[in-house]
Amino acid sequence: MKRFILILGGCCSGKSKFALERGQSLSAADAPQSPQGALSRKYYLATAQALDEEMAGKINAQKKQRSADWITLEESIKIPDAVGFLNKRADVVVIDCLTLWLSHLLMIKSDYDILAEAEILIAAIKRVDFSVIVVASETGCGIVPADPVSRLFADTQGLMQQSLAALADEVYFMAAGIPMRIKGS
Repeated sequence: MKRFILILGGCCSGKSKFALERGQSLSAADAPQSPQGALSRKYYLATAQALDEEMAGKINAQKKQRSADWITLEESIKIPDAVGFLNKRADVVVIDCLTLWLSHLLMIKSDYDILAEAEILIAAIKRVDFSVIVVASETGCGIVPADPVSRLFADTQGLMQQSLAALADEVYFMAAGIPMRIKGS
């Protein structure tokens, strides 16, 4: 059964690990009995770019968390297109992370209509035949940022996450590696 799951939390809160665990369980529950050697239909859609040594290290650490049966696609901007491309090809897709996607879009153009792009992503998620797990950082728990671009980022992130949460079957908030279900049964 197709599910849409949103996983939120702070930095290093266990979001990605939990997303992979949920993806593994969804894939195992939904996959038809297939012969040994069948191709994996679990995809990890990575939005991170190794723009510096620190980020390259984080990307490598994330890769080590994934078992070999996850197929990794790297796309930092055209996430809705990648989701559409995977229709009929996937059983489950983990998108990690929408916060980085938002950052990439804002780097292109600060007044880019991010919420329109988020609506395109939501429409793509509604159309596909596979389960989608979205990871995003919760940025709205701190103080209001001092500069306009940072405020735009925080506000847009919050509005985008509200739209995604409204659509999601399940929403989790991660703290210290512990998932807390805040929506769904």
